[in-house]
Amino acid sequence: MRITFLGHAGFAVETAGALVVMDPWLTPQGAFDSAWMQLPRNHHLAPRVREMLETPGKERFLYISHEHKDHFDPEFLATLARRDFTVLVPKFKRAELQELFAKYGCKRVIACEDSREVPIKGGYIKLFVSEQGTNRDSGVMVRGDGQCFLNINDCKMHDRLARVIAEEGAIDVFTAQFSGAIWHPTCYEYPRETYAEISRKKRDSKFEAVSRALDAVQPRAYLAAAGPAAFLDPALYALNFEDVNIFPRAPALFSFLEKRLPDAPTRYLEPMPGDVLDAGTLEFVSQVPERVTADNFQAYLETYAKDMAHLFEERRRALPREEVEAILSRLHVELQRKLDLLDLHDRVGMPLYVELTEAPTRLLRVDFKHRRVEEVPELRDTTRYAMKVGAGDIVRVLDRKLNWEDFLLSFRLRLSRNPDVYEPVLHGFLGVEVEDIREFCDGIRATEARKERTVVEAGGKRFSIQRFCPHQGADLSEGWVEEGRYVVCPRHRWLFDLHNEGACKTNNASLCAEPLLDKPEHGRKDRGGDKVPADMPPVDKAPVEPPRA
Repeated sequence: MRITFLGHAGFAVETAGALVVMDPWLTPQGAFDSAWMQLPRNHHLAPRVREMLETPGKERFLYISHEHKDHFDPEFLATLARRDFTVLVPKFKRAELQELFAKYGCKRVIACEDSREVPIKGGYIKLFVSEQGTNRDSGVMVRGDGQCFLNINDCKMHDRLARVIAEEGAIDVFTAQFSGAIWHPTCYEYPRETYAEISRKKRDSKFEAVSRALDAVQPRAYLAAAGPAAFLDPALYALNFEDVNIFPRAPALFSFLEKRLPDAPTRYLEPMPGDVLDAGTLEFVSQVPERVTADNFQAYLETYAKDMAHLFEERRRALPREEVEAILSRLHVELQRKLDLLDLHDRVGMPLYVELTEAPTRLLRVDFKHRRVEEVPELRDTTRYAMKVGAGDIVRVLDRKLNWEDFLLSFRLRLSRNPDVYEPVLHGFLGVEVEDIREFCDGIRATEARKERTVVEAGGKRFSIQRFCPHQGADLSEGWVEEGRYVVCPRHRWLFDLHNEGACKTNNASLCAEPLLDKPEHGRKDRGGDKVPADMPPVDKAPVEPPRA
């Protein structure tokens, strides 16, 4: 088995019987309205990947993990002339990927249910599907030539990795996202010290998730992929050089892992786009000459930004007043349409203010309680959530050139909230498409309906808790305990305080924890001396808010 790194989360896996191209993101326009650019740049690999997919011989597969545009690249895929390959996509409730590829004209499209095997000569491909409401993603495994590659990219399947390995056996090469990919705290108006502290906790939380995944999988090698993007828009460029943020590069992860897992058998590898790894020997068959290092990073970004400057020149255009007014009116209608469908509106305890930077005295106030959107001249609520955005950026959502989540991931907005508490329904209201609002609400109710309980031991005491996280249903029996009192969700690392009835430190969610009177005779001690069950080891890190996919 040979694994070619295509950049970001992209791979081409070649066995004696098949070729599997995974999540090729190669377009020179980047993703999320060009806010994210591939790092290192990989556009030169497009002809090579086209040749892979268009050359007859072995059975060829294109795998797309989910809809996010740093994984699903319609611009590149449109350039493929010969399409006699098979497309593998996860079978989500929303069939967008299936429908798009049904029109694409390929050999066939296989929409895979969770854990479905697709046979290939000498092995198989298997997809792992994760779907919680409107949060959709998947991972993929390729087994062939006596080796196995497991790629979970951004997929939040950490709470099931131990079971996957128990069922599937040894993994040679493993990869999982290690860098942040969310607008919190990136787009929030925090003091510098607060921003740095939140970022540090989230970064370490992501690193901890990777370390726990490695501990569960025990691969022979880990490939650092799905790392940070390059931010080349002048308005975002400073993100590349912040002392602390949620976009660390691979050397920072490796330093963490060497301390966290000092005896791990895993080799940590940082490939460059175009490098080819032999999964049997774990040696690179070939490596590209250009390497991005700590020493040349700044110069590399400066050259990259100059080469891509043309993508951002049009954004400097000032819009005439009548155009701004038309955009404001359209945004008013869009927000009201969303609100009309949000039947969990009564759970949101604060209004949302939306301000166009070109119209600072004409704010849109979303009143969730009374289910109406009104125009007001200024902020009039102390308790509030607020978003500030340029008319030229938000109109791309209204024109359906971007969806709402793509817009949020473009980072071209400023956000604030008081109190600084994560509100899931309001967060979903912002990020979900109009047509997905009802599904979003149904997903929340379905998660809340799961009442199965489990027992956790912390601080020498036992507690009965809800087994599934109220956020997105992660199995907390695969979580762990911090500081002798906090249950940590393995998927998004939310903390639930067992000394406060299982209340979440991030928002008002709860595990309805109840202390048990009987004291067990068996258990294992964590690093702080507290007994925990075998499937809930301890950790010392905690996040502030859940990351995206």
